[in-house]
Amino acid sequence: MSRVDLAFACAQARLQARYGDRPSATVWSHAEASGDLATLLQFVRGTALARWTGRLGEKPRVHFIESRLRAEWQRDVAEVAGWQPPPWRATIEWLCWLPYLPPLQKLARGGHPQSWMRDDPILGPVVARGPQDRAAALGGTDLEPLAAAFRPDADVAGAWVGHWRSLWPGPRRAREPLDALREATARHEEHLARLPDETRSRDAAAAFRGRLQLFFRQHPLSPTAAVAYLGLVGLDLARLRGLLAVRALREESVVST
Repeated sequence: MSRVDLAFACAQARLQARYGDRPSATVWSHAEASGDLATLLQFVRGTALARWTGRLGEKPRVHFIESRLRAEWQRDVAEVAGWQPPPWRATIEWLCWLPYLPPLQKLARGGHPQSWMRDDPILGPVVARGPQDRAAALGGTDLEPLAAAFRPDADVAGAWVGHWRSLWPGPRRAREPLDALREATARHEEHLARLPDETRSRDAAAAFRGRLQLFFRQHPLSPTAAVAYLGLVGLDLARLRGLLAVRALREESVVST
């Protein structure tokens, strides 16, 4: 075993433990069968999903749910990054901005901001500027590498990927699996964009979950394992977000009528 591999040994042990603690198919089945928001929250707080729902309160509104889950994602990314050998930490830390890419893309192209963006700690300073000045709001922040993408033909996701790849240190053999995982993710997103039907989208997510699990198993003791694991976390959070948001919106619509 090489010195590089040994540097990832502690991280891999922690990732394996977290990987084994992920919610089972039975947990997801019971969660999906929960009729209302209170019942769902009560159930998930006794499962592996509890670590993401403990800060939600009893009757969270949909925008608060989404804000909290973005924060939980960033917390998980920071934790996993802290397990990595120092040269690879920035690579993992950059993943924390993934949930913000769609709204940043909209703002980069001059789109009208949604009300929740004004209260968001990341998007608020960007929204506070006029469309022509939004790129300047990223100056001096962790998101400054995305500022150049703020134009009418914006490709914020592309700028994010470009900067992410610039953070990869180490030998070529450590970088190649990451590139393969990046390409698999891009293909999944392109495929998903063509699937408006919820059932087909769920099938595509399940297939991608299998691909991530394969990357996790095939590339232990490497940064690819950390990225694949966080990809699985992202899928779980997206699934949980869907369950919570649907029920919260349903209850908010009842209250408003």
